[in-house]
Amino acid sequence: MKKINIIIADDHLMFLEGINTILGDMPEIGEVHLATEGKQVVRLLNQFEIGLIISDINMPKMDGIELLTEIKKKHSTVKIIMLSMLDNHRTVHKVIQKGADGFVPKFTSKEELQKAVRTVLGGEQYFSEVIKQRYMESIFERKKYKNIELSPREKEVLSLLADELTSKEISEKLFISVNTVETHRKNILLKTGSKTTTGAVKYAIESGLFD
Repeated sequence: MKKINIIIADDHLMFLEGINTILGDMPEIGEVHLATEGKQVVRLLNQFEIGLIISDINMPKMDGIELLTEIKKKHSTVKIIMLSMLDNHRTVHKVIQKGADGFVPKFTSKEELQKAVRTVLGGEQYFSEVIKQRYMESIFERKKYKNIELSPREKEVLSLLADELTSKEISEKLFISVNTVETHRKNILLKTGSKTTTGAVKYAIESGLFD
């Protein structure tokens, strides 16, 4: 049986060592490379023949979702299982939509993690029950917003408002007048049924407009 070389990525060394130990008695696993941030994973991918990556979502410099996007674009044959303490439905939806082969919470058991690895290496996806539940919740949430659409420019303005830029700063960044920014802001509030910019930003996050 050909052994599969893997990368484990997490910015907490104790967790890295723990995962390495869990996978240590799996005969299908070959070399194990450890990384503490996403950019290091990319470098390892260019140096070694890797078949699987197990990655945390929250990491410095390049987080797990950015890493997932990069891998699926440039190393499409490499499998990736995401791990996270965050199992809220928005995070789960984004990870699944970006093409993760598996997703299990960090509090999962040794047995489930090994099952996830074997399932993914066997060519199938693996999502734990709590992840499946959160994904269904995300689908339900998004259905509530399906009939409301913002224009590309309105999304752009709302994204900058979410970054706490003023109307003047947005006008300078987008090369439009302050009055135009204010018009977009009013249209955004009207379309989303929000009373404040904060409410509109919350709407955008829950509906997936920033995904």
